[in-house]
This record gives sequence, C-alpha cells and structure tokens, in this order.
Amino acid sequence: MKVHIEGYGCSMNRAETEMIKGLFRENKAEFTDEKNADLIVINTCAVKDRTESKMLGRIKKLNGISQSNKSKLVVVGCLPKVSPHLISEINPSIRQFGPDLKQLSKEAGFEEMEFRPGLPQVRDNSLVSIIPINLGCVYNCSYCGTKLARGNLESYPVAEIEKKFSASLENAKEIWLTSQDTGAYGLDISTNLAKLLKQLLDNNQGDYKVRVGMMTPSHFRRFCKELLEVMKDERVYKFLHLPVQSGSNEVLGKMKRPYKVSDFEFVVNEARKAFPEITISTDIIVGFPGETENDFNETISLIERTRPDVINVSRFSARPNTEAAEMKGQVPGNVLKERTRVCSRLCRRIEAEKNGLLVGKELKILVNEPGSKGNYAGRTPNYKTVVIRENLLGNFVDVKAVKAFPTYVEGEVLSKAANAKPRE
Repeated sequence: MKVHIEGYGCSMNRAETEMIKGLFRENKAEFTDEKNADLIVINTCAVKDRTESKMLGRIKKLNGISQSNKSKLVVVGCLPKVSPHLISEINPSIRQFGPDLKQLSKEAGFEEMEFRPGLPQVRDNSLVSIIPINLGCVYNCSYCGTKLARGNLESYPVAEIEKKFSASLENAKEIWLTSQDTGAYGLDISTNLAKLLKQLLDNNQGDYKVRVGMMTPSHFRRFCKELLEVMKDERVYKFLHLPVQSGSNEVLGKMKRPYKVSDFEFVVNEARKAFPEITISTDIIVGFPGETENDFNETISLIERTRPDVINVSRFSARPNTEAAEMKGQVPGNVLKERTRVCSRLCRRIEAEKNGLLVGKELKILVNEPGSKGNYAGRTPNYKTVVIRENLLGNFVDVKAVKAFPTYVEGEVLSKAANAKPRE
C-alpha cells in the first residue's frame, strides 16, 4: 500500500500524526506524496473557524486528487467530531471519524490499535519526542469544540508513560509532555503532573530537556509549589503555558473557566518568585459574547500587569454545538477586528521588549530544529527561541544574543562542545 499522511494542529495532534505514520510503517506501507498514494490520510484541527476553513480547503484539494487518481481519502482528528457535515458537503463518500486510531487501523485493514504513549511513531523531528500523558479534560468551557472531540479525562498509567520516555531518550534530546490539559493529569488515577515529572526525572538520567505542555491555571494552583520544586531540575525548561483567556472575571464566568483573574496572577507571581526568568505563555480570546469595552480594557490591563513572554491572541469564533455559539451579545465584526488589532499590537510590543532584554547576553541553547532560509533554531533553558546560522542540530551550544524580535532572538555561536557535530 502506498500512503500519504499529513497532520495539523496542536502538539497532541502532532504526536497522533506521528503515531498514524508509525502504524503504517509497522504494516510495511510505502510513504509517498498525495498524487501517487492509494490512501490519503489527513489528521485535522478544528480549534477555530479560521483553522476549520484551512482544513476544509485542504480536504477539498485532496478530494480532487483522490477522485482523479481513484485513491481513498480518510479524514481523522477533531474536525469530523466538530463539523462532520462540512466534510460530507465536499464529498459524502469521504471516510471520516474523530481522533480514533482504532477506526483508522480497521479502515486500512490492519490489526486494530489505539492511541497510546507506547505506540511506534515516525517523528517529524528526530530530536523531539512528543509523549501524550492524558486525553480529554475535566472542564466544560462554553466555547470549546475540542472537548466535544476529545471527551472526558483519561490519564495514561505512569508506567506506560515512563516506558515511552525511557525509550525516547535513546535518540531524542527533548521530550514534550502533552495533552489537552496536562494539569488535569492524574485526577482519575490518584496522582498529578508534578509526581509524574519527578518520577520520570529520577529514573532517567542523561543530558536532555523536558517541556511541560499547556495547563489550566486552576490546575497549576493545586500543585504549584510541588511542580515548581520539581522544575528546579536543570533538565526541565523553565516554561509554563497557562491560558488565561480574559482579564475580566465576568467574561471568565461566561466562558465557564474555573478560576478568577487573581488566580492567574497568583500562579504567575509564584512561578516568577521561583524562577525570575521563567517564560510565561498565555492565550487570550478577544470578543467573547457579551464582552464590553470595560471587559476588554480589563484584559489589556492584565496583560500590562503580568507581561507574559508569549501571548497567543485569537478573535472569538463560535464553534458548532457549543454554548457560546448560541449566546446573546455577539460582538460586532468591526469591534472585534479593532479589539484584536489593539490587543495584538500590545502583545507584540511586550514580546519584543522581553526578548530585547536578552540582547548582549551569553546563552546556552539546545539546537533542536531546522529553521527557515538555512537557519537553525535552539532553545534557552527558559525555552526562548534563538536562531543561529550553523547546523549544530542536537548539540548544546553557547551563543551571544545579538538581535531581538517578537518571536525569537538572533544569536552568534561562541563555542560548542569539542565533539559537537550536526544531526540530520
């Protein structure tokens, strides 16, 4: 069988795309481009309407190719759970199902398998191993289509995660612990993320880095001190992704977010007390239904007070079958556009200022991915991106930061290990 596989979306989707590739590799399939494939598989994202539009455009193009070549097109991931009718409108014969490897393996005629941490993966980046630690979440945010696609919490057993973690260190230099909400890990099996991370570090020595994925601020507050203590280990990136979504308690209530603005500020302050240079990443939704000018200004004020290092700004987009899609007080398009512009401009300025503080400093980075235009990207101990011109993939390198941009810092290589050599 000749197969073409492509995937989009979050780190969880990326891990699952790698598992899909692993499934086909184990079954001796030949990977090829979409024009020469017997089977085309696209793993989709549906987090926002703009993303959904992009996915539908790609599916439409792949459908044309499959019709011309008489190949089979299968759409998996979140989009078939959120908007299956839109896929059927392109072509009702397209096979579609959610993030379900069991269904896909059955469709391909293979032994049925489920997404699990130990499943073989074909990694897009050989240096980075992405390990899912749980599925779903425990909350029911009123705007979230992902919960509809992913369901309730299911934490993977510690032993299963550790086996994958240990195996990954045979060739990976960086491990990502990922899920829809890593802070929910263990609520259903009487443990938590901090305990999991400590066990992984204690039982796996070596020169590597771990990145902890996104977590709801209320979860982080539950085990804040415990996790920050574990993060003192130099192998853990000093990085936290804590999506606040709004600076208005009124809006957070409508979103059904399980915390107040003060909770977010508390955990950010605690993290910075433990690690003054920690990178804080957050997400903002602009124009949630009923958001007043005062609510928006409270969001702007929160950003100015807390000054996160990375701020992902999204215009509100109503996802199908969510409470927010039916709420009154939808913000007019022109207002939504202007608020997004104002918020994004502030966030880019803060990000550039924060990165500007690194200029002139000597930094140690792990070079972990190819960049654009022949450059290479590495990460500092607090997960700041540094772009260099030399191919030193897989190596820890000393650099000097020479120029700052909102999303990265440009660096010059000062020194490297005597045995440093690039990895392809």
